Amino acid sequence: MFNQSVFSFALCDAEEEQIKSRFPIKENIGRYILFVDDRTPLQRADGDGRTVIIYGYAVDVFSGQSENLAETLLKSAKSVNDVIEYEKKLGGKYLIFWSEGDKCYCLGDATCSIPLFYTVGLSGIRCCSNPQMIVSHYSLQPDAYLQDIRDSGPINQAMPFDVTPYKEIKQLIPNHYVDFSAGESLRFVNSTVRQKQISPQSAAEITAPMIEKLAEFYLKKFNIYCPLTSGRDSRVVYAYLKKVNPDIESYTIWHDRFEKDDQDWKTPLKLAELTCSKHTQIYKEELTQEKIEYMDSMLGVDGYPKDAFVLSVTVNKHFPDSATVEGDIIGQVGKCSLHRNIPQVFATPAYFRCKLHNYSSAAKDLLGLWIDEIRENDEKVNPFDLFSVENRLGVWASHTHLIRNVMGQMYVNIFNSRSIIYTWTAVNRAERMKSKIHIALIEQKYPELLSVAFEQDSSGLVSFAKSNSFVFYFASFAKYFVQKIKFKKNNK
Repeated sequence: MFNQSVFSFALCDAEEEQIKSRFPIKENIGRYILFVDDRTPLQRADGDGRTVIIYGYAVDVFSGQSENLAETLLKSAKSVNDVIEYEKKLGGKYLIFWSEGDKCYCLGDATCSIPLFYTVGLSGIRCCSNPQMIVSHYSLQPDAYLQDIRDSGPINQAMPFDVTPYKEIKQLIPNHYVDFSAGESLRFVNSTVRQKQISPQSAAEITAPMIEKLAEFYLKKFNIYCPLTSGRDSRVVYAYLKKVNPDIESYTIWHDRFEKDDQDWKTPLKLAELTCSKHTQIYKEELTQEKIEYMDSMLGVDGYPKDAFVLSVTVNKHFPDSATVEGDIIGQVGKCSLHRNIPQVFATPAYFRCKLHNYSSAAKDLLGLWIDEIRENDEKVNPFDLFSVENRLGVWASHTHLIRNVMGQMYVNIFNSRSIIYTWTAVNRAERMKSKIHIALIEQKYPELLSVAFEQDSSGLVSFAKSNSFVFYFASFAKYFVQKIKFKKNNK
């Protein structure tokens, strides 16, 4: 029914037939075996008792190098800490497996856009791309405490920190790497000193060449279509794709919240006319029972959000064998869409639970542990940005990534690099929330796009909530408790 899965893998202790039968390719790394699909590229280098495997799509955002990166990394790295430092140069969608002697580690890209789930206290499977593979292999049952957290929020929202409903399975989140010998993940620090503040214009000047390198890299690899709305995020993506390839095409999917003359429906047509480009307006596909049963078998019944599945099926129908480029990273970090400029003193477990949309006290407890981990490691990047990167982009977005990976659908991001993301975090959040990085980046490559107005808040109440950091903070709690009452009523 669907194309063969992409970004599908499993790291195992040995050649277990049940796992081996699912994958056409195997690679030995240290004392482990890595099984992978045959649609995702892989680079490997060995020497002096060390092995590096780069699985996925990676490019050096400074030089543009994408070939022989494994060899380059092997020459410069003697330890996993060296690998972490080298990875700052990269962007894309990838995992880096590193072994030295009997030790084996894995590091994800800046937002862990390829989901990885690792086992705790189990032998056999050490990690894989789909948690359901582990669940079915070991006949696992959900942990009551963790399942209560999962049931205390909508399925389309993330669980806190790195947990899943199973105590034997955890998820690798950004700014962490897995030590398979120890069966745990460890945090690494992006900044041990407080970042020197820079202007939005400086941030744009620094990161624009990196973004362009990523756009060039993906446009060479894939036939790309750009989703486009009236918003700022997709406008930046469109600007950089158009600059590299003037023939790039865009599309908009009709959503139930749209009205006849909705700005997200009409504005993309104006942008396409301005750039003399093709734009397609499409409507959501219906899910057949056969498709639902297939995804249920792959990710578990009620184990994924149906709305994300509908959108993925729709994109696959209209743009088969193509890739789409999203802009969520620049929205989360470049615009501080979740937190605006709330003072850092309010970065508490209770506040972050509001943004998690989970209604259990246990979720707040786990977020407290997450904050403690940040403090104990003396990380100086502010917790608001870390929440957006780790919990929103790293965990919440995994719902979409898992679905699209199972469907064999390519889904990439031209901002996915630590060098880009943590340059933006050096800009004052009060400046970022005004979309000043967005505007400066568009001015760098395609200033004509600024002649078409960005989206406007349709609700006066929303505009008021965004008008002041303290109003936004208290409005976040008010919205949370209203939604909690509604959720509890609908899920008695």
